[in-house]
Amino acid sequence: MKHREKLFRDPVHNVIHFDMSDDVDRMLFGLIDTDVVQRLRRVCQLGLAGFVYHGAEHSRFGHSLGTQHVARRIFDAAEPDGDPFERAVTRAAALLHDVGHAAFSHAFESGISSICRFDHEAMTCAHIMREDGDVYRILHDFDPRMPECVVQCIAQETHAWYHPIISSQLDADRMDYILRDGYMTGIKNYLFDIERILEMLDRDETGIIVGYRAIHAVETYLISRYHMYSQVYHHKTVRGAEKLLEAIFRRVADLAASGDGSVFEVGRMGTLFKDIVATHRVDPSLCMTVHDAHAWAAIDAWKDSKDVILSDLAHQLLRRQFFKTFEIPDDYRPILREHWSSLEDVLRARGFDPRYYLALDTTVNRAFAPYAPERAPLLPFIEAPRTGHVNADIRIRQPSGEVVSIQEASPIVDMLTRINTQVARLCIPAAARDDVQTALKTMHIPV
Repeated sequence: MKHREKLFRDPVHNVIHFDMSDDVDRMLFGLIDTDVVQRLRRVCQLGLAGFVYHGAEHSRFGHSLGTQHVARRIFDAAEPDGDPFERAVTRAAALLHDVGHAAFSHAFESGISSICRFDHEAMTCAHIMREDGDVYRILHDFDPRMPECVVQCIAQETHAWYHPIISSQLDADRMDYILRDGYMTGIKNYLFDIERILEMLDRDETGIIVGYRAIHAVETYLISRYHMYSQVYHHKTVRGAEKLLEAIFRRVADLAASGDGSVFEVGRMGTLFKDIVATHRVDPSLCMTVHDAHAWAAIDAWKDSKDVILSDLAHQLLRRQFFKTFEIPDDYRPILREHWSSLEDVLRARGFDPRYYLALDTTVNRAFAPYAPERAPLLPFIEAPRTGHVNADIRIRQPSGEVVSIQEASPIVDMLTRINTQVARLCIPAAARDDVQTALKTMHIPV
C-alpha cells in the first residue's frame, strides 16, 4: 500500500498525504496536477512582504495544500462519521480557495484599485465554473454536483454546517496562514495550539462549536492573528512597497489612455494589463496565464521605458527603494486633508508628480469582529439573497451544554472586540522626506 500514497513534506504540518486507492484523494490529486493549481507555485503567498522578511518567499501552493489538510482535520474532528460527499466538497473547496489570486497576491488587488475592483474569491468561483476547464471536468467527473457545491462552499452562499470550515472566524484558511506565514517570516508570537482546538471541536446544524476546554487556545489564535496583521501584513515597509506598485500600475494606465501602447509590450503581464485598462475588469482566463515571474518581467521592462516617471517608479521597486511613510495620528487627519494641496506643491518643488509620488495609506486591524464577507458577484445560479453568515461568531459550548458567543465566554475576547487599530500613513519618496517632514511640522502635525 505504501506506493499508493503521495506524500508532501510540509514545514508546518509535517506530512500531507493522499491515498491513491481512495476515490476522493485521487480526485484531489488530480486537481493538484491542474495548471491553475500548479500555477500557485509561482505566486508568492505574501506578495511584496518578502522584501521585509526575506524568508517569506513561500507560495500560495503550499498554503493551499495546508488549508486542505487542516480542513480535512476540522471536518473529521467535528463530524467523525460525516457525509462523504460533504467531506469531499470541503476538502476540494479548501484546496481550490486561492486559485483566483493574481500575481503578487493581495498586492495586485491594491495595485489596480484605481482602475477596477478585483475580487480573488469571485475569480476563483468563475474559474471553477468554466465548463471547458480541467478543474470543472475533474470535479464533475467525480460527481456532477461537485462544481456548484464547491463554489457555494467558497462563496458562503448557503448555510451548510461545513461551509464555515472554509471561511469564518475560525477556519482552515486562517489557521494555516497564521502558522505558515509566522513560521516563514520568523515572527515568534504566531503560535497557537491548533491541536487543542481540533480536539475540542463539535458541530450542530449551523456550524462549528468549540468546547470550553479549548477557549485559551482560541484566545491565543485570535491574538496571534492580530499580531500577524500588525507586524507582517500591515508592516509600514510592505505597505510602502504596495503603494509604489499601485503608482506603477496607475502610470501605465495613464500612459495607455494618452495613446502610448508601448507600455503593454512586456509579455503576458502587458496583455493582461491592456485588457484591464480597456475593460475596467479582470478577465479570469487571462489572469490565470500570469504569475509573479511575468509581473516582475514587466516591471523590469518598464524600468527601461522612455517615460521618466514610469522608469523611475519601476527602478525604485526593483532596487527596494520603497516609499517612506509618516504615521498620521487620528486627530490630525482632517488637517492633512485640508493642507493636501500644500503637500502636492512640496512634491512638485522636488520634481515629483504628486499623482504618483504622494499617497495616504490607511489600514484597519480589528482583533475580533463578526465575520460577514461580501457577496461573490459571479454566482448566477444562486437566486436567494444572503440573509446572514452561517458562522459570523466563534461559538463555545459551556460545561452546562449551553452554546454561547466567545465574547460571553471569554473576558479576553470581549476586550479584543474593542480593539480597532486604524493607522494612516503618508507615503512619499525618500528624496522628499525632509521637505515633507518640515511641511507637516508647519501644519503642527506631530511626526
